[in-house]
Amino acid sequence: MMKRAIAGGILLSALLLLFYGCSAAKPKSPAPAYEEPQYAWGNITGRTLTVWGRETDLSRSYMTRAFARYEELTGNTIDAVAYTPDQLEAAAAEALQRGSNTPDLILSFGGTNIDALDPDQNLYDFSAAEWVDDLTEVSINQTIYHGKVIGLPHWEASIAGTLYNKEIFEKLDLTPPRTQAEFLTACETLLQNGVTPLYLPAASPTMLLYQLPLDTLVEQTDTLEKLNNGELSYADLPGMQQVADWYRTMAESGYLGASYLTNDWDGMSDALESGEYAMMLCWDTWLYTDFQGDASRFGLMPAFVGIPENGTFEGPNLSLMLVNRHSEQMDAALDLITFMADPYNYNAAFEGIYTAPVFKRQVAGISTPQYVEAERWVEENYRDSTAWLRIEGFSQSDATCILHYMQAREGYTAEQCLRDMDRLRTERIHKR
Repeated sequence: MMKRAIAGGILLSALLLLFYGCSAAKPKSPAPAYEEPQYAWGNITGRTLTVWGRETDLSRSYMTRAFARYEELTGNTIDAVAYTPDQLEAAAAEALQRGSNTPDLILSFGGTNIDALDPDQNLYDFSAAEWVDDLTEVSINQTIYHGKVIGLPHWEASIAGTLYNKEIFEKLDLTPPRTQAEFLTACETLLQNGVTPLYLPAASPTMLLYQLPLDTLVEQTDTLEKLNNGELSYADLPGMQQVADWYRTMAESGYLGASYLTNDWDGMSDALESGEYAMMLCWDTWLYTDFQGDASRFGLMPAFVGIPENGTFEGPNLSLMLVNRHSEQMDAALDLITFMADPYNYNAAFEGIYTAPVFKRQVAGISTPQYVEAERWVEENYRDSTAWLRIEGFSQSDATCILHYMQAREGYTAEQCLRDMDRLRTERIHKR
């Protein structure tokens, strides 16, 4: 799925309590508790608002519900314009840099992901908005950019790790691994029994998810600061070479299958549904937003990507509704944000959606059975999303260097791979 000013010192237990509560899986979410609006909105009508976002993000059911409800209750129209991830950043950055009044709003993940948008100059500051106090500690953390609340987190909250096919594990008498060595042993057992251990959509490099182990290396504030100010590089981080080597080991051992280089995002659902693959790095809510099969067949365990020894679960990345300060319809754009931040409306949008609360007054939505089943395990190995959100110049697309290392036979080392990733990251910072 932000930057710099981070609300510090959140205890893990408090974080998980705020985020997931003392929840248990319920057959359905409770009815929304708010029968009338809590904020003032809807006095603007007859407008068409343009929202830019990634196609997969704009099509989320809770987004389409919110937009449809807004249109119905206000008489305004939402023109949702879909882009690929790379197209969105380039198009939005170009539009904002020239001061265009289009789009009116942008749906995007925050943190370093919006550096190219120059938020200080181009995006509305919501720090004084009345709905800010309704955000959980975890979600407000993700809205911060240079000390300001830069957007509304209207998104599902998930836990990332490894999805695994419980039926395959039970059939082969496999216990979900607890260590890196046990994970590789499970991979070998699966392979010997004709099952490809891990579906890796390498044709979509952003899905290598190398940020999962990287979170553990930058969770210390001083390490993150040194990486961001140039005192450290990826190649200097203890354990980062181990991460690169893990990907190469998985490829060379056949644990990713023969076609991993052509596997892509669009094939993820079919791959897991087919039973040809036993596991996939992903997040729990994906089973309910994108997966076309029976989600109950799958469990959630940590991501064992070389480090840390006992694997890791990553906290959520929340997409934000951002407002273009150059928009000639800022009044209507802010009206839409206030509408979406109102518990009267967001509880209707998230009714029945598998998610942890993003808002304190969020009563619709339920924790995934996968989270509930692994709750104790998550508590033991949880890490907040840090690398993807806080490292200057970070990009999931830099995993192309890891892919090159996975295929290289001679003359390209893990250190060179990491140096190339550092170079791409540095170039990205300078361009911004």
